[in-house]
Amino acid sequence: MTMKLSWWLMIIFLIQAFHVSAADQELRIAMLLWRGETEAEAGFKSGLQELGYQTTFEIHDAAQDLSKLGAILRSINNNLIAYDYVYTFGTTVSRRAKVVIGGKLPQIFNIVTDPVGAGIVDSLDSPGPTIGGGSDRIGITRQLDEVGRMLTFKKLGFFFNPREKNSLITRDELHRYGKEKGFEVVDFPSPPVDQVLLRNLQMLSDSPDLVDAVYLAPDSYLSSEGALIGTKLREAKIVSITQIRSLIEHGVLIGIAGDYHELGRAVASIVDRHQQGMVFEKIPVAHFTNLKLLMNKSSADLLGLELDGSLPANAELVD
Repeated sequence: MTMKLSWWLMIIFLIQAFHVSAADQELRIAMLLWRGETEAEAGFKSGLQELGYQTTFEIHDAAQDLSKLGAILRSINNNLIAYDYVYTFGTTVSRRAKVVIGGKLPQIFNIVTDPVGAGIVDSLDSPGPTIGGGSDRIGITRQLDEVGRMLTFKKLGFFFNPREKNSLITRDELHRYGKEKGFEVVDFPSPPVDQVLLRNLQMLSDSPDLVDAVYLAPDSYLSSEGALIGTKLREAKIVSITQIRSLIEHGVLIGIAGDYHELGRAVASIVDRHQQGMVFEKIPVAHFTNLKLLMNKSSADLLGLELDGSLPANAELVD
């Protein structure tokens, strides 16, 4: 065997050995959640498993409690050596984790609507030296241009949690879009206190002529109140729009939505690329890849809307 051939065989062996060791190694990930495990976390876990990683997940659920979140972050910050990564769900958790942990542990965020606007990453193409993740952003223009081809409104009610940065960003975007398109946006700020959300929904039930339609922000609090929101909006018989699949399944009428499980898998691939030696600054933020229009058929029937003929070919009816 020639010397040159021996060198090539050695190089091939080393490359294969590195790949196997990277894919088969054990990972320790602290998962910081805001409202329990969602489809995004299920996709993240299954994605890592399919990539060959043996992963130990330490689950911490703040249960939408900022005090509890603070205690969890302090605990993790005092024991950083126990983890390879910290996974953070949503804007609220991800922003606070970045401040407290401060780059001392690689951070993988997910379901952050506007990571740049929230100050979590430097840019979508180059997030930063110790952070990467996924965004669930679906632009207002994309959402309402598509829905606006089937439904018209002059007054659009906007339900949002003013305590969530991503909801405030969505609010600003929606108001700008409303001015451009010539409709009025009526704010219904609904923080998770004193049954404000219930009172706002009841206001619509009592006076459905306040608005022509309702848009629900993609925030964690509203997502967790799907049953209440769906029931009350059906009672009021008001057209409703959102990008959150679970809300449409609970009775919200229509919206363009992404696959959260697939986004979780895409975020798992970011971990894999980092494990293979790529720096976070060269790994762009992941986004939804296959958007589709969803419509709740029961809600459409209740409202007397016949939209089937105007739905795009990839639309999905849910009940």
